[in-house]
Amino acid sequence: MTQKYDFALVSGGFDPVHAGHLKMFQDAKNLSDNVIILLNNDEWLIKKKGKPFMNQNQRKEILDEFKSISQVIIQTSSDQSSNEAIEEFVKNNPNKNICYCNGGDRSNVKNIHESKVCKKLDVDLKFGIGGEKKVASSSQLTKNYLGNIEEKPWGNYHIIAKNTGYQIKEIKVFREQKLSLQKHQNRSEFWQIIKGKSKIIIENNQHYLKEKEHIYIPNNTIHRIENIGEEDLIFIEIQLGENLTEDDIVRLEDDYGRV
Repeated sequence: MTQKYDFALVSGGFDPVHAGHLKMFQDAKNLSDNVIILLNNDEWLIKKKGKPFMNQNQRKEILDEFKSISQVIIQTSSDQSSNEAIEEFVKNNPNKNICYCNGGDRSNVKNIHESKVCKKLDVDLKFGIGGEKKVASSSQLTKNYLGNIEEKPWGNYHIIAKNTGYQIKEIKVFREQKLSLQKHQNRSEFWQIIKGKSKIIIENNQHYLKEKEHIYIPNNTIHRIENIGEEDLIFIEIQLGENLTEDDIVRLEDDYGRV
């Protein structure tokens, strides 16, 4: 693909993001140095599949970390198409050469709700971005767990989804238990609290998070999570990086003799 556009627009829910999305972002980067994500809001996801797996701010925070993405814009409209978001972007960026990228599941103009507004605004439609065929489905990823429960001295975890560059775990920490004080050289992590109360250490700072709250841990950052509630603590951990194995855990302190 020849790089010739000022902006490459990509729209979607990305709930959760997967390897197919990553390939799409990389291909869009070949078209323009400025890849703009028009992120569908929570109301749009509720209409599509009943409820979001992750809320719009969490999805934006994760997408902001991708090197190939320049900006993430949460759409204000919950309509089936991204017409309003495209019109608003073109209005705010006049006299620019812009394309709208479509993945493998949107291979024909007839399938593109945004085709008319793109034609009206001289926005080029690009097809097969990320590959001619759809690589994966966010909906399928959230329906099917991939692994058995791994028992740990502090609780357990199981893998919800994994692919190149990312892994998603559901983690349970028993009452009065905590993970080791640790860091990772090759991955960053995003924690979303689902149930319970937690005390989180990040470097020299303490954070107290409960249900519906979240936090981001960059790579090479000392961190720890502890259950300080009266019930099991459950949280979702999204790992981003090249090495997502347990070997990338550098333990500094541990209640279970694993240092």
